[in-house]
Formats: sequence, structure tokens, C-alpha cells
Amino acid sequence: MTGLIFDENALLNDQMYKYDKFLHSRINKYIGDGRVLVTYYNINDSQSSLSMGMETHYQIIGVDSPLRYDRINDMILLGFSPLAPEESNASNTSVRNYALNGDVYIIPGTIMPKENDFFIINHLNMNHLFRITQVIQDGLNTDGSYKVSYTLYSTNMNDIDQLNKQVVGDYKLDLQTIGGEDLTPVIGQQDYELRSRLIKMVNDMIESYVSKFYDAKHNCFICRVNGRALFDLCGNVFMAKHGIMINDRSNGNIILNRDKVHDPRIDDLYQKSPYKWIERDAPIRYLDTFKYHTMKGTNYVDSTFAAYGDDIDVMIPNDPWCASPSCDMFFPMEVYEILDSCCDPRTCNECDCRCCQCRCDCIRHYKLKRYDYVSIIHDFIHGYLTDIHKLSLYTGDQLFDNVLSEEVYLWTPIIIYIIKQTLKIK
Repeated sequence: MTGLIFDENALLNDQMYKYDKFLHSRINKYIGDGRVLVTYYNINDSQSSLSMGMETHYQIIGVDSPLRYDRINDMILLGFSPLAPEESNASNTSVRNYALNGDVYIIPGTIMPKENDFFIINHLNMNHLFRITQVIQDGLNTDGSYKVSYTLYSTNMNDIDQLNKQVVGDYKLDLQTIGGEDLTPVIGQQDYELRSRLIKMVNDMIESYVSKFYDAKHNCFICRVNGRALFDLCGNVFMAKHGIMINDRSNGNIILNRDKVHDPRIDDLYQKSPYKWIERDAPIRYLDTFKYHTMKGTNYVDSTFAAYGDDIDVMIPNDPWCASPSCDMFFPMEVYEILDSCCDPRTCNECDCRCCQCRCDCIRHYKLKRYDYVSIIHDFIHGYLTDIHKLSLYTGDQLFDNVLSEEVYLWTPIIIYIIKQTLKIK
């Protein structure tokens, strides 16, 4: 019997060639169950008009088309179904005309797809423009998924150019926000760039705050200034409750213990704190001079303060009408007067500081208008922070440039909370 003789290298190369040819075939690039990046054209209802009078037909793409589109870059589509190309006109002409059809899913919480939307698959080096022909809400999922059917509309570059002329808004899908419930995934290109910078500033603020105030031995934030160690009891609850000091892009986050000192009054004390007031969106009618007194951490016998015998002053909120001389004010009187005013009465600006004759005597973090903590708290309680453009990229400077101070220790969690809340505005 004659033995089977073959060349291993030839066999391998031949199989690899066939696999590579299959992998890179034009049809195969459209199929699969992966996540595909596309440029998506979503009909803008507010700027489109289908009122055509007595006309029953209109152009979808063309100079007379009533449709206007929002272009969404880096849009992800899921679950591309294998395409079944239908070859038409094969018996009548030598030109092979493929009708490419398929189904795909829209990620929940991104856009509402519409018939006559379009998309272009980014990684294909071809001018293939696909049109949405049917939209069905997926009844099997409770997350608002949409299943859409699409078909190949055109491979003419002129159609793509005309479609781009019908674009009235440029947007981007922020891939890092998909699946979350806080930040909107689809955002204007300029807003995306600003939001990215604001998020970076917040993360830098968290990192700086941790480096200044975190005490690993007690697993909490302690302000050590002028020989005094101060622990904000309600601030600790606030940060633990909302994950204020959590950096979503870091794996070294600090998890705080909400019940740090096991005070049975904590829920009642928290109601008297400025943090609960901030959670209520800081209604101006409840703007009080929040007060507190301190007691020694060693009094909490089951706390680490007592276990290590450290001299820690624990902040305990007082009623606003308390007249005891032992009370300290959370917001100093001059700051309270600013917050109580509809308009920030301060006049100095960042550009004036370097040449200001009062620079040596100025309490910069109280006086500097529009970039400091006082300004952002003021704008928040008066309802001026209506979108991310009202936030400043200079806000973190007060923390970055300042020496250790009680104000920076107490107010930074509130500032980060306000910025995060404003970033959520759709």
C-alpha cells in the first residue's frame, strides 16, 4: 500500500491561506455576533419635516429630502445576524446585484432608532451605507433594547456625501459610560471633550484629597492642622453613602465604613448636617449657619480612635439656634453671607490676582470669584448649575494649590458631589 506523502509546510500554508481568505471576505465582515463600531445617522425629529402637502413620496437622501440627522460617532451595534445575500437579476444581466439584509440590536439607553436611519460600519474600507427598515422593541428584555432590521442602501460615495450634508448635529458615544445609570452615553462632541476634562479633574481631586487627608490606620479621612486632628462624622457617612471618593477608573479605591464610631444618634445627627441639606438640592429656605461641636474620639470606646489612643476631635452637628460658645460654624459668617445672596458679591477675578495690591492679605479661597468652592456651592443652591458648561476646570485648583485647611477638608466632598450631580444632567 502506498503511503500518504504530504508537505507539512505546504499544508499549513494552504490552510492558513484559505482561513485568511474566508476571514477577510467582504460578506464575512458583516456577520458575527460581536460588537461593531459604526457611524450612525439618527433622524432628528425636531429639525425634520414630513409635511409634504399633497405629495405622497419624498427623498430620503437628496437635496429635496425633509430629513435631518444627528451623526453619532463610535456607535456600537450588537448581535449582527448572519446576512443572507439575495442575488437578483442574475438571469437577466451579467451584473451581480446583492441585496444585503440583516438584524442588529441597539444598546439600551443610547438612542431611539427610527426607520430611515443609516449607519456605516467603521472598520470596513468600503462605501457601504445601510438603512434601517424596521424597528421592534425587544419584548424579551426589560432594559429597553431595540431590534432593528437593515438593508444595504447604497455603495455610492455621493449618497454618503449628501447624507453628511443633511447632518445637523455631531455626537459621540462615550464607550466608558455604557451600562451605567449616571452619565448619558450619547453626548455632543464638544460636550464630550469638556465632560472628559471635568471627570479627569474630579479624579485628580479625589487623588489629591486622599493624599492629603486619608489615614490608613483608621481607614477614614482626618484633617491634621496646627496640632489638631479633626474627624467629620457626618462627612464620613456622606462619602460612604455616595461613594464620593470612588474613582471609577481606578482599582485602588478606598471603601469607608459608614458606622465608623458606632454612634446611635448618627441618623438624627446626619439630618442636621449640611450634607443632608445638599442631598435635598440645598433649598435656600433652609440655608442655616450649620454648627458643630467636637468631642474626643476616645469617648467612642469601640472605635479605632480609642483602641490606638489617638487624640482625635470628632465633629458633632448642633442645632442652628445653638448659642453655645463651644460651637463652630461649618460655613464662616462671610461665606454664609455670600451663599445667602442671589448674586455673588465678590468682584475679583483670576487674571487680577498676580498684580493685585491686596494679594498678600487676601484670603484667596474666600475672595476669588467664579473659580472657588464658595462659588460652586453658591451656584448650586441657587439653581444656576443647569449644565456642564456652568462648571469650571479651575475648581480643583483650590485643593491642588492650597495648604491643609479645615475648609478644604470639609468642603471638598460637597464640591465633588455637586460636580458629579451636574455631570448627570442630560
